[in-house]
Amino acid sequence: MLNNPKTGAYNLLQNCLNVQPNDSVLLVAEPTDEMYDFTVSTVVNECLSEIGARVTIVEPALIADPADFPESVATPMRSSDHTLFLSRIGDYVRFVPLPGSGSRATTYTLNTDMLGAPYATVDNRLMHKLQHRLEDELMNAEHWRIQCPLGTDLSGTFCWPSLSGGQDDDLTVCLFPVATFKPVPCNNSHGQVALSRWLMPGGAAKLDNADMTIDGVVQAHIKDGALSFFSGAESEVAKLNAHYDYVSSSLAINRNRIHSWHAGINPQTHFDKRADDHLDLWSAISFGSPKYLHFHTCGDEPPGEVAWSVFNPTITIDDTTYWEHGEFVWLQRADNKALIESYEDAHHLLQPSLTIGID
Repeated sequence: MLNNPKTGAYNLLQNCLNVQPNDSVLLVAEPTDEMYDFTVSTVVNECLSEIGARVTIVEPALIADPADFPESVATPMRSSDHTLFLSRIGDYVRFVPLPGSGSRATTYTLNTDMLGAPYATVDNRLMHKLQHRLEDELMNAEHWRIQCPLGTDLSGTFCWPSLSGGQDDDLTVCLFPVATFKPVPCNNSHGQVALSRWLMPGGAAKLDNADMTIDGVVQAHIKDGALSFFSGAESEVAKLNAHYDYVSSSLAINRNRIHSWHAGINPQTHFDKRADDHLDLWSAISFGSPKYLHFHTCGDEPPGEVAWSVFNPTITIDDTTYWEHGEFVWLQRADNKALIESYEDAHHLLQPSLTIGID
């Protein structure tokens, strides 16, 4: 049975954004319900009213480039205690600096069913603790390996820029629900990645025809963090090369850069339609599922302009399995399991990953 969607809304407002009575909240909404059902905004506003927050709502048009961040959002952000994106804009700008010093989050609860499901109601403070515990372990690990049933076998060593005086690529907007971790650099990666189903833009589509379908499986061969070549059916290899030529030349970016990867960590991520028939919706949600890992490619800045999809990954960190065939088994480790069981109604995290519309 679903919880009341207000449970998820309060989790978002109080346990993610930390909204307090009389705080100022900027709500950035989309002008249509193409992606976000208007009922989500209604529920969130009801909860903000009950908390006693002061709300400003703006409804800017969508953008194609983070550089076009609307001034109608930037100006009120500078003076708001909190900013909540019920808009794809929040996803598009998740890697770039934003104005103001208040908390900010973008939510992937597209309707009230999602807002009331365990996907959004498991305590966000627990999800953050797990995320930070995982990131701490990755920061102190030496090497990683990704495999999948279609033939992916890619390895690398952790080369976080922050360990040598630089700055890691991290999210500048909190994701709700917690979906993944800061991307792992691929600078020294080698091996191959099995590409199937599609290529998608890494963020907002800056070009027409920014995605393409793949018939069968094509292997992308990688050396030292760069795409060397594709192998597979000649027609599909030609399509992929043409797509990379088109995107990289149109945007004048590094064609062969394989920038980074990350995988989903929320087993309650769910997509109940066929992914192929609803790709925009699917891509807005499913990256939080352990069944899905994606790469940022084509370009020197995250999230890149071409995203690779890997399904049901097995990921080992220093030869210890963290994900196994699409299950985030790290959560089952004794210390993580004890932490999860210390929170009310968090047991859903220990259940098998839900379907994300992939056969």
